[in-house]
Amino acid sequence: MKVNLQELAKALSQSDMHQGYIDIASGKVIIMRDDLGEEETLNHVFEIEDDWEHYIPLPNMVDSEGHNLMESFAAAQRDEVKTRLQEILRLPGAQLKFRQQIKHLLLKTAWEKFQQEYFLKVARDYCDENDLEYEEQ
Repeated sequence: MKVNLQELAKALSQSDMHQGYIDIASGKVIIMRDDLGEEETLNHVFEIEDDWEHYIPLPNMVDSEGHNLMESFAAAQRDEVKTRLQEILRLPGAQLKFRQQIKHLLLKTAWEKFQQEYFLKVARDYCDENDLEYEEQ
């Protein structure tokens, strides 16, 4: 059993909106989707709860690390962009304003790549902490 690191990173990047689990028997990453009906969702949750020792819940990494992630991205930019982004991160509503500036400064592709690399690192660390084997692709 090996966890697919790309799938785990994707689940962690959505952890503020969707609860995720790792099935430790198969290594499969399970994401609770919005498009499931209420009964289907409840059945899925009850199945996991009935067999809870075979599942590891994924933490909400977006809410806990979101601001640090934006600060790290800002710090990696050239001076004038770094200063602008860091100032925005000190304001109320920083996340929305940060994302608006990313678009305005044409940094969307760089921001997405930065996030992807960050969540891959978090996924590796998570697997190591939970003694889970993983594969990179």
